[in-house]
Amino acid sequence: MFLGSRAAYNKAFHDRPGTYYLTPGWVAEKKDPLGNMEEEWVPRVGREIAEWALKEELKNYTHIVLIDTKVADPSPLRAKALENAHFLGKQYEEISGNPDYFQKILFGPYPGDDFLLFQQGEMVAQKPFLY
Repeated sequence: MFLGSRAAYNKAFHDRPGTYYLTPGWVAEKKDPLGNMEEEWVPRVGREIAEWALKEELKNYTHIVLIDTKVADPSPLRAKALENAHFLGKQYEEISGNPDYFQKILFGPYPGDDFLLFQQGEMVAQKPFLY
């Protein structure tokens, strides 16, 4: 959503599928990997198991990417995003986001290349979601 369109995400995923994306909002709310580990996992299972589990969960990722969403200056949260990359042994990068998708969600139009449109009463199946 933060890249501007489904096509932009598909291209990014195809070009480098091992990317874990962060936004300044997620980092600020401690929803980044390290923040989540500290807030959720360490209190439940202890530091050693939490660190092992986090590294195991993200072992197939190669990059941590901070998306500049243009909503606020990402520089105050850059250190935490970098800390995630270093702790997990991933390459770090920053990219510019694009608000177009959010604007379409709020105000339309709802083009078929970015949205699945269903008619009232239409049966929803898994196939339309597999692109």
